[in-house]
Amino acid sequence: MNQVLCRYSVIFIFVFLPSFSSIAALNIVFLNPGHPDENATGSFWSKVTTFMDAAAQDLNIKLTTVHANRDHIFMKSLATTIIKLDPDYVVLVNEKGIAVNIIKTLAPHNIPIFMLLNTLNNKDLSKLTEQQKSLIKGSVTPNNSIAGVQLLEGLFNIFHQQVTTTTPPKLLALQGDYTTPASLQREQGFHQALQKNKAQLIDSSVSNWSKEMAYYKTKGILWHAQINIIWAANDAMAFGAKKAVTDAKINYPVIIGGINWDFDEPEYPVDLSLGGHVTLGAMALVMINDIANNQLNQEKTVQQINIFESSLSPHYKGFKQLMTQGKINQIDFSRFSQTHKNPLTFSIENLIKAMH
Repeated sequence: MNQVLCRYSVIFIFVFLPSFSSIAALNIVFLNPGHPDENATGSFWSKVTTFMDAAAQDLNIKLTTVHANRDHIFMKSLATTIIKLDPDYVVLVNEKGIAVNIIKTLAPHNIPIFMLLNTLNNKDLSKLTEQQKSLIKGSVTPNNSIAGVQLLEGLFNIFHQQVTTTTPPKLLALQGDYTTPASLQREQGFHQALQKNKAQLIDSSVSNWSKEMAYYKTKGILWHAQINIIWAANDAMAFGAKKAVTDAKINYPVIIGGINWDFDEPEYPVDLSLGGHVTLGAMALVMINDIANNQLNQEKTVQQINIFESSLSPHYKGFKQLMTQGKINQIDFSRFSQTHKNPLTFSIENLIKAMH
């Protein structure tokens, strides 16, 4: 009799005890360097949060996002806000190289950190103590250098398809900023592709990711130089350049491209855009969830993903519909977790396949 009662007691415990995930939801704070909605630098960062919110629902994560509004001084002060929220993990972006200062502020509180999109280089790491470095549990970044290469080569291809001339095209490059790793790596890719193609670089300068700044910079250059190709480190700057070309009533083809897959500027469409990295915030949450549950091997806690695809890609149309029709919540992000019996590789194609 006692054995029977004992057996049923064990069954009762397993059936009625709440699951681990329901009583131990991860509390994660994302320090978003951008704005909560569209602005002069585009809508990229607000979309990053949208993907992360959708992933958090699938992974039973409590996600809180605080926005720095592209103000790196204000971003530093948000470390105090994060400490008060007492998170299990913080997702940081090394925007304008300020992650080191934030990590130093968080370190006395032993808050684990995960780096997203822009991580720390060796120079940054040399400024941290071993204890501070130990708090960095992982990172996920896109291959920005390859994106810089692919964008310029794609613009060259379009130019040569539209223009029959032996004269090398004249280029304008609009860079993001002077310190953010993504900007520097995209610029590196741009120069790598430039060395392999015949072209004349008229100007390459920073426009601070801004549509307005890119507009005035392009407008000024068009006053004294002919430009055939404009390479921009993000779509907002590409849209600004397109507006400047339109307003100048240029009577020859100017091929323009950017990076981000921003779909919010139908008035000034560009010829080419690379994107997909907007999804990596969701992958960051998948990886943090796996790390917290001891499901991710140490060598996989730092990942660089070749996520970028062209707007000429066969997957672009499906992804655009997913974004513009508000279907992001239909993606099952748990399919990319190592806890899934058949985890998917994180890619644009598989995100579309993972829709409910």
